[in-house]
Amino acid sequence: MPASAKARSRPRWLRGVAQLLAASVFFMAPLLLLPLARAERPESWQPLGLRGETVLALAVNSSEGERILYAETHTGLWRYSAEAGQADPQWQRIDGVLPRTALGGPALAAWRTVPGQPLQLYALTGSSTARQLYRTDDGGATWRSIGPAPGQTARPAMLVLPGLGAAPDLITLTTGSRVQRSSDGGATWAPGGPWPITEAAQGADDNAAVGFLLGEASAPDRLYALAADGAFWQSESGGLSWQPAAVQSVSALAIAPYFGARIWAATAEGLAFSGDNGDSWTTLPLPGAATRGAQGHRGGRIVALRSDTRVPDTLYAALEGGAVYRSDDGGTTWLSLGVPGAGEVTALVLDPESRELLYAATDDGIWVRNVVPMQPTPAPTLLPTVVAPTPTVTPTLLPTALPSPTATAPATLAPTATATATLLPTATATRRPTRRPTATRAPSATRPPAPGLTAAPPTAPPQAWSTATPELPTATPASPTEMPTSIPPR
Repeated sequence: MPASAKARSRPRWLRGVAQLLAASVFFMAPLLLLPLARAERPESWQPLGLRGETVLALAVNSSEGERILYAETHTGLWRYSAEAGQADPQWQRIDGVLPRTALGGPALAAWRTVPGQPLQLYALTGSSTARQLYRTDDGGATWRSIGPAPGQTARPAMLVLPGLGAAPDLITLTTGSRVQRSSDGGATWAPGGPWPITEAAQGADDNAAVGFLLGEASAPDRLYALAADGAFWQSESGGLSWQPAAVQSVSALAIAPYFGARIWAATAEGLAFSGDNGDSWTTLPLPGAATRGAQGHRGGRIVALRSDTRVPDTLYAALEGGAVYRSDDGGTTWLSLGVPGAGEVTALVLDPESRELLYAATDDGIWVRNVVPMQPTPAPTLLPTVVAPTPTVTPTLLPTALPSPTATAPATLAPTATATATLLPTATATRRPTRRPTATRAPSATRPPAPGLTAAPPTAPPQAWSTATPELPTATPASPTEMPTSIPPR
């Protein structure tokens, strides 16, 4: 082929390749931009069941791919199993064998799951004069009675912290005047200190009753209690004594264990935050404050708070009216997550294992939506502190080992060979007096104080939890020890 023909054919070949690349980019562009479109597109809330019912309490527990939801409504206690590979999971009643009221309704006063154990939960049943504590280890299929429990509050708060190893669970139960704590899984109870309420509020049991109790297994003696009238109390002794917090008139609480405890307390003025276990507080704006009053905006006080326990800067909040918000900077800025359904939110729960599902309990059932969890960052920050001491230890050992031979060799070898032998003991003798003062200082530290000085008295040990069992109302369990559930799914 002539050279002129090759020159004419080369541009056509290049133009063909350019056209092919342009067509590929044109057709592949939507696929390349799809992840960005998904990230910017807000996920919608989806109903998960119990529509038409008001959900009073909600808990989610998961372990090794097994996710179980527990929900309480006016009709009873329900369970929703979402095991790996399970098709079409349904809600099932699990309180059919527990005591009932005179009208046939559930006599359920309080219940709590055991963190890390999806199939274990405790239920407090019976009237104020015949309280019984029950436990299930199979998700509510069977229940066994543990024994009577203290308290007369209609809706007490209960906190369950798992025992370490084979130790029993630690259960804390609120009453109208104090907390009752059991360190053996509910077999025996010990009373704590009284609530720090005023004399005017002592007769108003409904206002002074604590309906919200928070604590973490990493610090079981640090408790936070929220009363019905907005009073906020703290305890560093597991409930033996209580102190009013600096923030009051609180409507919702959330804590995150992170080298101590980070606390968020929602008030009418804003969101109060403490990063030092409640010693000091700063005020942050409420979610949606910039759009408050706009047409179609659902705003008001915070009614539910939930923090990501693995990333303490991530916080979820629900306002009056049903609007849900998310913050990834500890509450400084907020992103709207929409409204689950058309009702009010009663509780927010984040999946504890994957942290990719946010559940909302409302007055119209349970709703769920996907969220993108932030990745925890504390682990990489510990690497420099471990590696840093290595280069500093090596150079300090070299100068201390070298001076002893170099300092004695020139002095002993200069006169004669006999001087070398005589100087060796003298070098040893000169070193001993320098060490004797340091050896004689040790006994001086144990000498009695000089006249006129008195030693500080020993600090009295803190009050310990009593192991005596309080007087409890005796009652006969309304059902046998092992009771299968017979109520069919609704």
